[in-house]
Amino acid sequence: MKPSWMLYTGIFLAAALSPLGSTMIAVALPSIGSELGIESGPLTLWLVSSYLIVGIAAMTPGGKLGDVLGHQKCLVIGMIIYGVGSAAGFVFANLPSLAVARIAMALGGALIMPATLALLRSFVPEGRRASTFGYFGSVMGTAAAIGPLVGGELTALFGWRAVFIANIPVILLALTMIRMAGLRPGAKAIAPRKQSRRFDIEGSVLLGAGLTLLVIAPRFGGALALSSALVGAMLLLLFVIWERRVREPVLDLRLFLNRDFAAGAAVVGLQNLAMYALLFQLPIFFEQVRGFDAGVSGRTLVAMMGSMIIFAPIGGRLSEKFGARLTVFMGCLSALAGIGLLGSFEAVQAPADVLIGLLLVGAGLGLSTAPSQAAAMSAVERGQSGMAGGAISSARYVGGVIGVSTLGYLLHGSGTAAAHNAAAMVYALALFLAAIAALLLPQVKMPVLHA
Repeated sequence: MKPSWMLYTGIFLAAALSPLGSTMIAVALPSIGSELGIESGPLTLWLVSSYLIVGIAAMTPGGKLGDVLGHQKCLVIGMIIYGVGSAAGFVFANLPSLAVARIAMALGGALIMPATLALLRSFVPEGRRASTFGYFGSVMGTAAAIGPLVGGELTALFGWRAVFIANIPVILLALTMIRMAGLRPGAKAIAPRKQSRRFDIEGSVLLGAGLTLLVIAPRFGGALALSSALVGAMLLLLFVIWERRVREPVLDLRLFLNRDFAAGAAVVGLQNLAMYALLFQLPIFFEQVRGFDAGVSGRTLVAMMGSMIIFAPIGGRLSEKFGARLTVFMGCLSALAGIGLLGSFEAVQAPADVLIGLLLVGAGLGLSTAPSQAAAMSAVERGQSGMAGGAISSARYVGGVIGVSTLGYLLHGSGTAAAHNAAAMVYALALFLAAIAALLLPQVKMPVLHA
């Protein structure tokens, strides 16, 4: 099937649901808490954290399911599940129902994200894949950036329920455009492999439970946190043992023996660690340490997100000309330079002091994202593209959660500039490791497409 602008638009709209869903809800939480009489702690845990945790646990199994059933089918099913969850969030007004609605949305997103990556990997010619992933990255960045703005306006005009029902028109438009472009759930363009009909339920449970316990461990504190982390680590060890024995694993660990795939996934995870933690850190710093209001600190972050959106397609095109290795490495260096220009937080007195640094960080992340994803997805066989897409999406989520959790640990009980300096050092280390991983990516040509 020849891809068209309508197909690309439909796939991009479907992919935008996840970042919209994860950021629009943030500004609606105070209104939800006020109406339901619930404090911010439980509300954040059940409506924000649960969404991220379920997304992490289900993303890789969701990708493998696409390899088994077909990526077109899983994309449609994922959007339907996401839509049902959105409708439930609009209708019901109690915490248990809203939590179930958010979990349903996360499960839908776990089918959507790997399917979109697999479809792009299959339909887009190798020579245009990096630039297409660049536009894909711009769409994702735009969705994440406008989520709080759209969510805030909808909440102010129509109430918090609007942030749920707003997903429905996006879903309907995406489904319509994909169908008009000729993509059908049963299309043969990316038919599942006949030998991959069994789904690895046991491996999915071990992976999901292990990741969940590791992610939530820092929230407990004390002995309970240590116990949760140890049990999570043991479950992941059992997962590795099981995956090495099972015939059709939910995550073929041999993928990580492929240098291009492993390096691309590492770059994605490490950079998202830095990006998401920085997105949370700067508002905390400017509001709690320097006394600026939320609007000022929020607008400051537009510099980073806007730069990322602009440079994402540029990174894709540069990669096609100069190779993924050089493009991603230079992007990592740009992001590192940006963190360096943020300087000591004792010297940061106003948002203007960090603008140049944020622009460099955003440019570096934009340059790096598309080539690293394209290199990783091009390095796997087409029949494993859903699994690979799920693994990359999981790396993105895990990196973000680790970054935010590390930030919370470093700033707990200490809102000083010195604590913020320590957090910035963690980001610098993550970006340095990403630059090392970038040196393992393809030098000039993208990997040869496997049949």
